Amino acid sequence: MPLTELVPHLKELSYSDKLLLLHFLIAELLKESGLVPLDTKGKTASQGLHDSFEAAAVLAKALAEEKVAPHG
Repeated sequence: MPLTELVPHLKELSYSDKLLLLHFLIAELLKESGLVPLDTKGKTASQGLHDSFEAAAVLAKALAEEKVAPHG
């Protein structure tokens, strides 16, 4: 399928699906070039930001600090 036919369908994707597509395309390009990103060695392809408990903890801390900090 030519790219000109894909573009209208890609524009209809949700934000998260666009991110997943971007991740997929980058992984495919890296695989075709023989490169492997350092941070993905030994990890499964299903891991993503939604699985990051560390990121959730950092975000929760930042939100809690935001509530305490005076605005002015």
